[in-house]
Amino acid sequence: MLSKKGSKLIALILAYKRIEKESIVEDPFVSSVVGAVQLALQNAGYFLLLYSNPDMDECARISKEWNVEGIILLGAKREGYYKIREFLSVPVVSIDTPFSKDDRSYVNVGLEDFNAAKEMTRYLLSMGHQKIAFFSLTEGGDLLERRYIDSERYAGYKEAMEEAKLSAGLWHNLSFTEVERKKQYLSFYEEKFFQATALFVTADIMALELIRFCEDRGIKIPEDLSIVGFDGIKIGKVLHPMLTTMEQDSAEKGRRAVKELLSLIRGEEFLSPCEERKKGSEQGCGNRKYNDREDNDREDNDGEYSVREHICKNIRLPAKLFIGETVSKLE
Repeated sequence: MLSKKGSKLIALILAYKRIEKESIVEDPFVSSVVGAVQLALQNAGYFLLLYSNPDMDECARISKEWNVEGIILLGAKREGYYKIREFLSVPVVSIDTPFSKDDRSYVNVGLEDFNAAKEMTRYLLSMGHQKIAFFSLTEGGDLLERRYIDSERYAGYKEAMEEAKLSAGLWHNLSFTEVERKKQYLSFYEEKFFQATALFVTADIMALELIRFCEDRGIKIPEDLSIVGFDGIKIGKVLHPMLTTMEQDSAEKGRRAVKELLSLIRGEEFLSPCEERKKGSEQGCGNRKYNDREDNDREDNDGEYSVREHICKNIRLPAKLFIGETVSKLE
């Protein structure tokens, strides 16, 4: 078995919950992140251990058995992040984990989800759409009371609607299972998509599914119904009509996560939550926020990153609006 120090092995854990049997790496967003992480680690002289499992206890066990030097979590809940940190003393960086303002001691690479969703909604409003339905792929149950990436996106959509003196629509939950989603699409169709003229779907792959569903039933996109997505996957620009979406640089998320993790590995000291408690520190992160436009890394004289004992770093990368062909202008 490899020794912990100098093993040059980094675990990338895909913590998404999936009911369907296909591999999560088939998802265009996930595959882009995985590819970027693998290449960045290879260039830095490290090896990648890829493991897909939402069970953090099992992920911690596997990571410990392989003596990894660090862990990147993709799609984990905040509880899962802290569980991994609780069991292991190696550095951990998360991608797309929604932390609360009271959380402390974490490093996360995310997106300006609130602002991006707000910008998309404002664009739809500028095109004359006042009835905009919101769709999201989530686990369901008390959605607005729990912390999801799409919670931020719904909040941005809601604020834009309210600023326009309009009522925001309900959050319509899409199933993880393709068979169930098709039933949902049929139900939405029978309800005339809640009288909406535009559908805001928080994942491109689901938006493309909806476009295909509508076209199979004679609904012309965008003449009869406008549909927008979120992510900016490449296939959205290849198909006709081209999907209007909020583009994010998913590969940059992977590269930035590797950069942050290697900075932690090279640091003078890294404390897990249990070690912090043993040390008796009361220092927390409070409500400090970081974004990609600010340089918040502290460098030593050699240009390498020094690690504070209590890091609270939430990097939010920008997203940009891509105007395709799936939104009509209403008079």
